[in-house]
Amino acid sequence: MNTASNVVRTTPAANTFFGKLRALALHALELHLQNCAVIAEAHRRPN
Repeated sequence: MNTASNVVRTTPAANTFFGKLRALALHALELHLQNCAVIAEAHRRPN
């Protein structure tokens, strides 16, 4: 699955405030996408 983690790995070390903020936002996005995948899987399965 193509997630934000691929983008995080290709960026240089975050030394600036905005670099750290960007890394934090990408991590939050990845967690959100994982959560969406779990919810989608739960809805896909029959009761």
